[in-house]
Amino acid sequence: MKPNRVMIATTYITRQAYLKFAMRVRQWGHLPAKRGATVLITNHQHIDEGEMITARTFLLHPWKPLTMCNSRRTYETGFIATVWPWSVRLTRGLNLSWLWDCLSILPIENHLFSRPLISLAEELRAAHGDLALDAILPAETLAPLGLEGCVLSDLWKLANFTPAHAWVKVAQLKQPYRREVLENLRMVTKRDIAAIVHRVRAGATFYITPEGDFSRDGRMHPMRSGILDALSPFADFWLCAIAYDPFQGRRLSMLYRVVPYAGAADIGTSLGAARPITTSALLASFLLDGPEGFTVTDAVRAVRERLDSLPCNVFVDPELRRAPDTAVVNALATLQKRGTLIRDGERYILTAHRTDARFPHVPDMITFQRNMLDETLASAQRLI
Repeated sequence: MKPNRVMIATTYITRQAYLKFAMRVRQWGHLPAKRGATVLITNHQHIDEGEMITARTFLLHPWKPLTMCNSRRTYETGFIATVWPWSVRLTRGLNLSWLWDCLSILPIENHLFSRPLISLAEELRAAHGDLALDAILPAETLAPLGLEGCVLSDLWKLANFTPAHAWVKVAQLKQPYRREVLENLRMVTKRDIAAIVHRVRAGATFYITPEGDFSRDGRMHPMRSGILDALSPFADFWLCAIAYDPFQGRRLSMLYRVVPYAGAADIGTSLGAARPITTSALLASFLLDGPEGFTVTDAVRAVRERLDSLPCNVFVDPELRRAPDTAVVNALATLQKRGTLIRDGERYILTAHRTDARFPHVPDMITFQRNMLDETLASAQRLI
């Protein structure tokens, strides 16, 4: 099915109106209007960033074809029920492949060694029919899931749908199914990459997150190179370096820079060095390295010192450069409201409550921000 540009534009405009209530986005740089085969490479931290960046890219130059890839999990029956659990009664049998095709989203397999059981079941049912689960998995794998005696189609029943999403290692499959799944993985991956190459060679801009998954500790995952290697002979590479400032304001603050990939270092290093440095990152460094109790003055002084010591080849949030005292005071107030900081007279104390509901995959946002800062500075140092 060909991409539907009217549907793409309508979806992006509608979703942008909604996302603006939840996110404050600032962008520096953009892709050129006159461009051919192009790859926009990003790091990956938040569920909405891909939609935000691709929408802004498309709406800036709507006549330029834009495509991206998404996990093959989104192409599987019942995916929407995992995103909206409240809809499971209605959507566990729904397959949205047609919608992703209309929106110019291509599939890619990003789970190479393990997958949800229901994902493996869908593949094996298409090849062999309604097998018994104990024919494909050993008893010790099935027993904890309470799925003994079931056949593959039973996994889409309401009572079984949740345990059917338990992750199973491909290595746990019995033969010959393990060998078939691995052979199919190689074939599908090759076909997926070929489809992406075809689309980009025709002049599309391709948005990709080579990490494959969210960062959970602030450090980027290794960049998977298969797709990039296939595109590098003929496409222009650009970097989209993303950072968040989660300690600032009611809305989530997202900052990103679009810069050409110069090739002076590997993509991971170049992407890491290009990320904006934020108040949250500098303050997190002080919170973890500073004294147990501190005053507003202590925090402001520490952030100013860190700001002054930054190397010249990093990009700092202009609002932080312009008014560091105000930025720090606002961040402290936000962290106090969340319970990450508590007041003891004039002094603040860091607590163990360090999560952020907008990043459910991150157990400690303070450490996340400090790790990201350290990686950004180390990457910048390698580029000097």
